[in-house]
Amino acid sequence: MKKIVLIPSYEPDNKLIELLKSIDKSFDIIVVNDGSSKKTNSLFEDAKKYAHLISYETNMGKGYALKEGYKYIKDKYKEYVVVTMDSDGQHKIEDAKKLIDYIVDNKNDLAIGKRTWDKTTPIRSRIGNYLTRKIYKKATGKTIYDTQSGLRAFSNNLMDYMLNIKGNRYEYEMNVLLNLKDIKVHEIPIQTIYFNNNKGSHFKWFDDSKRVYKVIREYKKQS
Repeated sequence: MKKIVLIPSYEPDNKLIELLKSIDKSFDIIVVNDGSSKKTNSLFEDAKKYAHLISYETNMGKGYALKEGYKYIKDKYKEYVVVTMDSDGQHKIEDAKKLIDYIVDNKNDLAIGKRTWDKTTPIRSRIGNYLTRKIYKKATGKTIYDTQSGLRAFSNNLMDYMLNIKGNRYEYEMNVLLNLKDIKVHEIPIQTIYFNNNKGSHFKWFDDSKRVYKVIREYKKQS
């Protein structure tokens, strides 16, 4: 079973290259350049030394980027485990391997990296994750501690499910959790890493939170 790392990336810095260098050669790596500006061209050229690169000119959003990677994986591979990682250095390959190891033995499940928060965590992240967790539980009756974690792993058994989920931006990842039905979610503790008070994140607190909460409200109305 092939092990694949998928990294959606928008306006990255050198932490993307550091992440790629940390991944050993037993993995196939795919990087999706989600319409980044020309100033990142040289960085993505460097990324080609370590990964297959998918690029397009217009920024379409994280959900769109993930699905572009999924389409490529579905066409190229037969049996695999794919783990998604952020390009800003918040995820470590050691933690990604924990998720992959779980999925190898549980091919019908979705594994999610579970961060924990303390006083050193940026307050915006603490409040956002707390509110989303509570609203998600109220809408679904299910408890997922880290609904916003981008470190996720699944096997080829779930690929069609992932491709059929609606959403092109950050709401896509919430839609994945809202439509699980009989798919089991297993959360695995991982490191919590933030750089410069998480200022490198491209999550727009108001606009993207609005999108996320909108899909939860729509789910609640339909259920």
